[in-house]
Amino acid sequence: MMLAATASIAGIGLAGCLYAQGQRSDNAHLRVPSGEQVVMRIGDKAFTVDLYDNPTAADLLPRLPLTVQASNYPGYDEKVIRLPMALSMEGAPRGDDPLIPEVGYYHPGKWIALYYGPIGYWSGKVPLGTINASVDELRAIPDNAPVAIERAAD
Repeated sequence: MMLAATASIAGIGLAGCLYAQGQRSDNAHLRVPSGEQVVMRIGDKAFTVDLYDNPTAADLLPRLPLTVQASNYPGYDEKVIRLPMALSMEGAPRGDDPLIPEVGYYHPGKWIALYYGPIGYWSGKVPLGTINASVDELRAIPDNAPVAIERAAD
């Protein structure tokens, strides 16, 4: 009986992993470049983000410029930038498994995330854009660092 229960739980876990892995390819339509860019200035560094063509990324643009803070998200390879307002979830997926490095939005927390390591599939995640930064540069962003986000100059 115990072996059957263990096999059943393992099967559920495998099915969950396969479901989560399938989310990335299902969200490919949300990762089409829009041609819009923003710049994140953190200390003496400036990182360009090529936004994706989706309603959540588009909703960020009219809210710029913003000055916020980046903080470490304990236990995960991401920096969190808390926003003063929520972004649109129109047409958003149920969740996402972010690419590395990438910028995403986490709706329940109202934050932008800078991913520098795999975090797996999470409900409420939406891809925002690709960031022109290395994994090491993102990891090195200090906790509570001020971040200025602005539209890139044409």
